Amino acid sequence: MHINRVASWLISIALVLVLIVVGKAYLVPIFMALVIWYLVNALDRQFRKLPWIGRRLPAGVTLGMSLIFIGLTLWAVGDTIVATIQGVVVDSAKYVPRIDAQIARFYEMFRLADPPTLATLEYSDQLWAYSTNLLNGFTNFAKGLFLVLLYVLFFLIEQGAFGKKMAALGLDLRESNRLSNTLREINAAMRTYLGVKTFTSILTAILSWIVFYFIGVDYALFWAFLIFLFNYVPTIGSITATLLPGLLALVQFDSLSPFFIIIIGVSAIQLLVGNILEPRLMGDTLNISPLVVVLSLILWSMLWGVVGMLLSVPITVAIIIICSQFPTTRNVAILLSKNGKINIGERE
Repeated sequence: MHINRVASWLISIALVLVLIVVGKAYLVPIFMALVIWYLVNALDRQFRKLPWIGRRLPAGVTLGMSLIFIGLTLWAVGDTIVATIQGVVVDSAKYVPRIDAQIARFYEMFRLADPPTLATLEYSDQLWAYSTNLLNGFTNFAKGLFLVLLYVLFFLIEQGAFGKKMAALGLDLRESNRLSNTLREINAAMRTYLGVKTFTSILTAILSWIVFYFIGVDYALFWAFLIFLFNYVPTIGSITATLLPGLLALVQFDSLSPFFIIIIGVSAIQLLVGNILEPRLMGDTLNISPLVVVLSLILWSMLWGVVGMLLSVPITVAIIIICSQFPTTRNVAILLSKNGKINIGERE
């Protein structure tokens, strides 16, 4: 019996992984829409608190304001990315001699002979190919974003009738409480994670932009946005977002001082916000092991690429909450948790 149970679990996991891989084109937009749906509702709750001629704004108006705000933000982000890519291609000629100088300096430092140049490496053709692929990828993403926003619209329409559907299911008290607890805990965890992560990412991006602005590094606004976006990627996101503008400063300036200022300054900002402020704001909401965070990051990046990196933590948290509700899967939740304490679903 035990062998049959293990075999059934392995088969189920294999089928789920196959579904995730095969259905990537359909599942990724849905999960992205869920994240945006959470953000829309979070903005909606904030807008409802704003006074409007002595009374609070109606729900329909605040939802519309949230959608417009997020839509304009996505448009501004897309415009910034396109302008930055075009600017890099146009300004590549002025970076070429500086990159050659840095390569020569590197070879001289390690006493190596015959330093190569970008001309010998056929850099121009590679840059054009990379920029073209990047623009094509961004165009495809923009096309997929329309589908994501359409899903968000359907989620917003459906959420009004969700409570009535749950009541009409006719579940007994035990099942109803379990389902309610699961949905409530997932909603609370997602709201807290997305809210705190968005706030700390914006704060980190603003502080980093100030560093970029005073140093004078090119495309400071783009690098700040990249830091904001990559902060949603656990562990490697902040490191990558710090290194990229540092490498540009290494090429843009003749001295090494701007490079070290960016690396040290932005790393200090990441450390203070990510390791001190964010845990205080997050509290114990995300009861997830750091090792599991890294492993889930690797797994979801292999399955869904960059989108998988961004969604790895929310998906893992939802899995822990769901597994904690059932006796047969509670051990899985305990293993994935940070401290082994699972308070959800203890009352059977």
